[in-house]
Amino acid sequence: MKQADPPLPLGPVAWTIAAFLVAAAPHLLAMPPLLGAVVVLLCGWRLLAAGKGWRPPPGWLRLLLTVGAIALLAVGFGGLWGRRAATGLLCLMLAAKMLELYRLRDLRMVASVSLFLIATQFLFDESLVYIAYLFGGVLIAIGALLRIQLLELGEAIPRSGNRRIIRDAALMLLAALPVALILFVSFPRLAEPLWGLPDEVMDGKTGLSDTMSPGSIADLYIDDSAAFRAEFNATPPPPERRYWRGPVLWRFDGDTWERAFLASRTPATKVPPGPDDFLYTVQLEPHERRWLFALDYPVTTPNEARISLDFQVTRRDPVTALTEYRMRSNPGFTDMPQLPESLRRLALSLPEDRNPRTLEMARQLRERFEDDRALIDHVLDWLREEPFYYSLETAPLGRHGADEFLFDLRRGYCEYYASAFAVLMRAAGIPTRVVTGYQGGYWQEGGQYLLVRQSDAHAWVEVWLAESGWTRVDPTAAVSPARIQSGARVATGDATGLDWISSLRYRYDRLQHLWNAWVLGFDADQQQSMMRFLGLPRLSSTGMALLMVGLLGLTILLLAWAWLKRPAGSRDPVLRAWLSFIHRMRRRGLGPAIGETPLAWAKRVAPELAEGEKLHELAESYCLIRYGDHEDEKLHERFIDQSRRLPTDRVEPPSTASV
Repeated sequence: MKQADPPLPLGPVAWTIAAFLVAAAPHLLAMPPLLGAVVVLLCGWRLLAAGKGWRPPPGWLRLLLTVGAIALLAVGFGGLWGRRAATGLLCLMLAAKMLELYRLRDLRMVASVSLFLIATQFLFDESLVYIAYLFGGVLIAIGALLRIQLLELGEAIPRSGNRRIIRDAALMLLAALPVALILFVSFPRLAEPLWGLPDEVMDGKTGLSDTMSPGSIADLYIDDSAAFRAEFNATPPPPERRYWRGPVLWRFDGDTWERAFLASRTPATKVPPGPDDFLYTVQLEPHERRWLFALDYPVTTPNEARISLDFQVTRRDPVTALTEYRMRSNPGFTDMPQLPESLRRLALSLPEDRNPRTLEMARQLRERFEDDRALIDHVLDWLREEPFYYSLETAPLGRHGADEFLFDLRRGYCEYYASAFAVLMRAAGIPTRVVTGYQGGYWQEGGQYLLVRQSDAHAWVEVWLAESGWTRVDPTAAVSPARIQSGARVATGDATGLDWISSLRYRYDRLQHLWNAWVLGFDADQQQSMMRFLGLPRLSSTGMALLMVGLLGLTILLLAWAWLKRPAGSRDPVLRAWLSFIHRMRRRGLGPAIGETPLAWAKRVAPELAEGEKLHELAESYCLIRYGDHEDEKLHERFIDQSRRLPTDRVEPPSTASV
C-alpha cells in the first residue's frame, strides 16, 4: 500500500497562494464577480486545510467542482474563446489545483505558472502603473519558489523568516535586471511585430463609436483616461482649432447617426501643403477601432492607412496596441467646393413623419433667409439667447427627438446639440453631416505635448456652403464657449477644487508618455538610432544577435565574479557541505522526507548505513553549528571534513546458506 505524503506546512502553502492571488488580481477584477469569488474561496479553503491538517477532498468531488467552475466560466464569458476567457480559465484551473495542492511539485507548478499569469495581463493593458504589479508579483513568486526549496532541502526557517526570503528573492530579481535590459535593447527587432492582437482585447473599453445617438458621447465623460497624445513641431494650435476628426456620419434614421458606405470607401481629394500647416506626431492609445485622429485637413497619410472622401483617416486593422504616426494638416484647405448630386441627396435626407415642429421652424427660417450663411448665423444666435444649457443632466428622447430637445428639454451634451442642429439644417435645405471626434486637450508644459482624454470626446456639424464647401459649425460653442476653450470638465461644472490631485495625475501622465515613447514604442528604427548614438554602425539582424550574445556573456561573467567575490560569511560553507552530503544520500535513496529535521532523519536512516552511528554525530554537529551560538572555526572545519569522509554504503543483507 502506497504511503501517503506527509502534510505540507502552512508557510510554503501560504507563499504559493499569495503568489497566485497577486498574479491573478487584475484578471479577477475583470471576471464576473461570481467567478472571482469561486477562485478566492478555493484559495481560502486551502489555507484553512494547511492550518488544520485537512486531507484533500475525494476525486469525484474535485472533478465535479472543476467541471462546474468551467461551465460557470463559459456562461460568464459567453464561451471559452477569447483572451479574457483564456486567462480566466487559467486562473480557474490554478484555483482548482488548490483542491489537490498536497505535494511539493504541485506547489512549485503553481508558483511557476504564476509568473506566466503575470505576463498575460500585459495583453490587455501596458500602462506604466502595471510595472509595480509586475515587480511585486515576480518578487512574491520567486519568494514562494525559495520557500519551497527550503522545505525540500529540510532546512529550518531562521528567525528572520520571511524577511530573509524576500531579501534573497529581491537579490535574484536584481541580478536578472541587467539580463532583461540587454535582451530588451539588443534583441533583433523587426519593422513590424511578429503577430497582432485580435479585436476586443481591451475588456470592452469605452471609446468613440462609429454611430451617434443621444447619450452615446456623454457616457465618455466619466472616462478620464488618455485617448491620445500629440507632439507638435511648432506652437500647438489654439483651443478653438483643436478639432480632432474621427468618424463622419451621414445617415440618420431618426434616432441614430451612422457612416455612409460610399463616403467611407471613396478616396479623398489630395490635400496640398499650405503655409499654415500643422506638423505633429500622435501617440494613439488602443481603442479597438480602425480610425486614426487628425486635425483638418490631413495632407499626409500614415503607413497602412487611407483617407476617405470625408477625410476620415482609417487603417486596415483595428488599433489594439499603442500606435504612433506622423501627420501634416492644412487647416486652410477648401473641402469639396462642388458637391456631387448623390452626396447632396445623402446630406439632405431625413426620415419621414419625424420632428414636425423642427420642420416647421426650418420652413419659416427659409422664408426669412435666402442666404444659407445668414440662416445658420441666426440659428446660432437663437441658441445663445434662448435658455439652452450644456449639461450631462439629460432625459431620454422619444420619436421626435429634435423637437423634444429644441423646444422642450433644451439641456444636453454635445451630441444633442449636433443632432438637433443637423436635423434643422437639413430641413432648411442645407446639406449637413455630423462629425465625431475629440475637441481640445490639455497642454502638458513640462512634457511639451497635448493630452487628449476620452472625456474630450465631442460632436459637431459640417454644413456645405457654395462659397466655402464643407464648413465646420459647432452649435455647442454657441451655448457653452467654455467647453471649447477649457474642456468638458470645466464646462459642466465638475471642478472639485483639488488642484493637487490634478497636478499629480498630469505628472503621472508625463511619465506614461515617456514610457510609451521609450519602452512601448521602442522599435527597429529606435534601436538603430540608439546604436548610432553609442557609436556603433548600422547592424543587421545577425549583427544585433551577435552583439546581444556578447553582452549577455559579459554580463553573466560579471555576475559570476560578483557571486564568487561576495563575503565568505554569506557563502556558508557548513550549509554547502551539508547539502552536498544530502545529495549523496539521495542518490542512495536515503534522502530526508519533506519537513523532516536533521536529527529525525539521522535516527530513521542510521540503521540502513554501515556506519550509521557516525550519521548521528554529523547531524548533531550540524544542528549545533547551524542553530547554536558556536562560532568555533575548528568545529566548522571538522564538520566539513566529516561530511566529506562519511561513507554512504548501506548495510549488507545477511547471506542465507543453501540447505
